[in-house]
Amino acid sequence: MSGNTERNRTNESTRIRSKVQNWSTSRRNFLRAAVAAGGLASGFSSVAVNDAAAAGIPTPWLHRDGNLIKDPDGNTVTLRGVNIADPKRIDVTAPARGMTAVQVIDMLTNESNGWYPRMIRLPVQPVDIGEYEPGSGPPIPAFDQSQLESYLNDHLDAAVQRCAERGVYCIIDYHRHRDVQWAEGQSGPVNTALQDEVNMFWDIVAPRYADQSHVLYEVYNEPQEPGMWNDPTTTEWVADIWRLWLDMAQPWVDTIRSHADNLILMGSPSWSQSPEGALVEEFSGSDIAYTYHVYPGHNVSAESCHCWDDATVNGEGVAQVYEQAPLFVTEFGWEQNAGRYIGGTDTFGNAFLDWLGQSDAIHWTAWVADPVWQPVMFDRPFADNADDSVGDPYNGTVPEDCPNVPCEWSLNTGSGFMGDTIKTTLSNLRNDGVPGSGGGGGDTTAPTAPSNLSVTETTSSSVTVSWDGSTDSGGSGLAHYAVSVDGSQNQTVSAGTTSTTVDSLASETSYEIGVTAVDGAGNTSGAVTTTAATDGGSTGGLVINDYDGSPAWSSNTNDLGQWCGGGSFQNGGGAVSGDALVLEYNNGGWIQEQINQDISDYTTLVLTAKGASGGEESGIQFEMGGVSTSLSNVTTDSIGTSAADVAVDLESAGVDRSDSSLSLRLNFWGAGSSTLSIQELRLE
Repeated sequence: MSGNTERNRTNESTRIRSKVQNWSTSRRNFLRAAVAAGGLASGFSSVAVNDAAAAGIPTPWLHRDGNLIKDPDGNTVTLRGVNIADPKRIDVTAPARGMTAVQVIDMLTNESNGWYPRMIRLPVQPVDIGEYEPGSGPPIPAFDQSQLESYLNDHLDAAVQRCAERGVYCIIDYHRHRDVQWAEGQSGPVNTALQDEVNMFWDIVAPRYADQSHVLYEVYNEPQEPGMWNDPTTTEWVADIWRLWLDMAQPWVDTIRSHADNLILMGSPSWSQSPEGALVEEFSGSDIAYTYHVYPGHNVSAESCHCWDDATVNGEGVAQVYEQAPLFVTEFGWEQNAGRYIGGTDTFGNAFLDWLGQSDAIHWTAWVADPVWQPVMFDRPFADNADDSVGDPYNGTVPEDCPNVPCEWSLNTGSGFMGDTIKTTLSNLRNDGVPGSGGGGGDTTAPTAPSNLSVTETTSSSVTVSWDGSTDSGGSGLAHYAVSVDGSQNQTVSAGTTSTTVDSLASETSYEIGVTAVDGAGNTSGAVTTTAATDGGSTGGLVINDYDGSPAWSSNTNDLGQWCGGGSFQNGGGAVSGDALVLEYNNGGWIQEQINQDISDYTTLVLTAKGASGGEESGIQFEMGGVSTSLSNVTTDSIGTSAADVAVDLESAGVDRSDSSLSLRLNFWGAGSSTLSIQELRLE
């Protein structure tokens, strides 16, 4: 049977690799954009801390050695920490939650306030990538590549980079866990549609953070049914389910390893309660560890049992798998009166923490450092009803309990909650199992300097630059690039990215842009610089409307066809604020601009705009010259949270430019809830 299983697994891996190659050649360049993570944290008052308060630890590359995780010096490393909620979910509900994701990470790494996590798990939910109703199990596939690009650019990049800056490892967790079977039955077949979705995710995400030593990849949060409800080392039908899971998930490991060497964490059927399957057969590949999830409501957690090593108890125990392979307990927690999480510090928490501490091969992140997702570790004292929902950010509204983030959270304490116990445990163990100083034998070697810095695009308010990447031979790994403007640091860029856009610049102004490389030990390379000049206002193309008040949108005229219109927005027909048309929409609204002339001499439509969340192009319907499709289908640009140009190649899009009654229409029906600010529409 094992020979046939291995052959089938090889065939399936070949099928997926073929799809990977097709995706890789056809998809957009997702490494183009980067987030200025530092900008989100500016102006903190209550939770921000200085660098000394966020000393953290070195975060060199980690590797598996038997059942242990070790750093480049051979030191045994044991990582402990917490989960946060999905970074996008936090960001879009920040007015209700009280913080952005970056602010949550800052709070949790504030050593002056007694916080010492060495690892933070970032759950990346397909329900949030694709913007479905919270609590739902999204369809397969749950998102397209453009939506994933927006999620990474606007939310995950900043959280990952903040972890690097605060000296903490982070787990990027593909957090699918509801309403989907990974196989039809105990003998298969596997769910190939789900297989393709997850593979697409890792084909894009794995190379993005491949140069970042502090990043670990958790491949699939909680595979559900068919489950492993007994000990696979003694029960053959359970072992067969594990082998079927190998058939399902090995292609994902292969995809990640084709791009990156980051440590891989593998879940298991039965909601990641059965890592003991690794005792039957491990996944193929280097540096793979296994995950385990358990809560007070599980059989092995009963106070009369506390038998987390016993896999004969409904398959929920780990059967000492940590004696063979590293074990990452990436979810556990407790809260009285919280459904399946019911339990207390005395009946569950203390005993389970003791069990976690029995081996250096066991690592953990408690679930969850949040005031909303359960079991909660925090409360929201600024909210009238702290237990209330924070709303539906994608199909409804979000309460404004904290109009000026950040607002402080309070730690839940006492025997019915886990907050104070987890915080105290992390503090007590803060020097236990951390990587060696600097990593890689005391890394004092700076990375090589970036090279070939060049300007690739300019607008009246921004400059886009790209460069050839640096390498690091000191052992701590390349951490990020620092980008400066006229000698002052402007932003940091993820190590796997070699381009960025500097915005909020003055028009017709020359700037010196500089880039340096920084490794995991804080060593900084020499700088490479270039001079770039912003454009002077409009590029000289044909302006459709610049909303400058002469004439203004509100007078129902524009600069070309003398007619424009809009309606069904939450702020009426849209409102001109300064030099921008502001459109607040919630699954409704439209605007139309008359052009009324042959534009055959023009090849490009340029929309200078910004969105409240970023990525709004995936929900906007573009209609022009016989074309009606999603704006994301006719542009390779993404709407960000700072004003920038979004270009549409009219010829490639199939727009009839010779129509003398031509108009441009944007529809927002089914676009979710957001705000779009348009500064200019022009033809080039």
